[in-house]
Amino acid sequence: MRRPDGFERPLGQPAEDAAAHDERGAEHSVAAEVREVIRLDALRRRRDEARRSAAEADWERQARPEPRRWALSAYADLDEDAVAEDARATSGAQGDAGGAEQGDAAAAAGRAAEGDSDAQRGSHAQRVDRAWRKAQREQRRLDRAEVDDAKREAKAAKRARARKERAEVRRFTATRRRQLRVALITAGGLGLALALLVALVWSPLMAVREVQVEGAERIEPEAVQAALADQLGEPIATVTEAGVAERLQAIPQIESFRLDVVPPSTVIVRLVERRPVAIIETDAGATVIDAAGVALGRVDDTTAALPRLDGVEVGSEQFEAVATVLVSVPAEVLEATESIAAPTPSDIRLTLATGQTVEWGGAEQSPLKADVVAALMATQDPAAAAELDVRAPEHPVVRGASAAAEAP
Repeated sequence: MRRPDGFERPLGQPAEDAAAHDERGAEHSVAAEVREVIRLDALRRRRDEARRSAAEADWERQARPEPRRWALSAYADLDEDAVAEDARATSGAQGDAGGAEQGDAAAAAGRAAEGDSDAQRGSHAQRVDRAWRKAQREQRRLDRAEVDDAKREAKAAKRARARKERAEVRRFTATRRRQLRVALITAGGLGLALALLVALVWSPLMAVREVQVEGAERIEPEAVQAALADQLGEPIATVTEAGVAERLQAIPQIESFRLDVVPPSTVIVRLVERRPVAIIETDAGATVIDAAGVALGRVDDTTAALPRLDGVEVGSEQFEAVATVLVSVPAEVLEATESIAAPTPSDIRLTLATGQTVEWGGAEQSPLKADVVAALMATQDPAAAAELDVRAPEHPVVRGASAAAEAP
């Protein structure tokens, strides 16, 4: 039960002092409530802090970086300041209760100053809320800064690892890279040299300006040069044996040739002429042929002494046998032969310019027979030896005009 107003004041205490005392008691009661609220809030914070510590410990066990939490210390400092302020207010209130006689003016002035300070700072809950929001903002800023630092460190570590890996790769592949470099340099040098060579060969500096003919005895060199006139001015690399052979087909006296290209602008054609061995009668008149039956042109002063084929057609079996004989007979014997007849391939007869006849027989052993005929012509008198039989070259027979005698 509440006592009546003024009943609780001590005897002799004025009513105004009692009112002031009641007001201070109310303030003490409010301060006690505030302290209780602060205490409960501190307990709650400690509980939350313990939970956060446990969560951070779990986070650390999972090998994750622990964010710094010292930004919330401002909130704890604020609570400690509030507790200290409440303690000072309580001690001040007790001091006022023990020494109320010191004067109501000082108490009134203190309350006015405290009221002004409270009006400026606001209530404790507001201050706590502001401090909490500020601490949260600071904590978020620190978390972001920590995340940025972690990202920068991770990037730096990644770059360092990449540099180290590249250095290791370069160290282990140094020999291969050196070999590859040498190979590339060599290939590049060869390619450059080849390109320069091709450019030089196809340039006007390497064009054909002169055709030289060697080995021509019965053929006029001018005829060969006229046949190759279209090659003048062409790149020397384009002059080939196939192209030259195609152009020299019009000259039948050429049996074969060899082509030499002398840079920068000279082409040398070395000829092997066909050997004229006999004269045959054709529709165009007397024609010189070689052992292959190729017509080499009309008879001139250089070929007039060649033997004439009597009744032997080019391409027949008799001609093949006669051609073997013509190739085997020495030049002096061939020039001394006036005509050759071959009724059959195994019955070849030579008529010499001296009037002697040579029974050659077949084409077998023609080189030996040619040597025997040459020896007989050098040792036998044409008037006494009218017929030379070399069909058996190991045992030649020489017959005279009226009788035959065996050669010694």
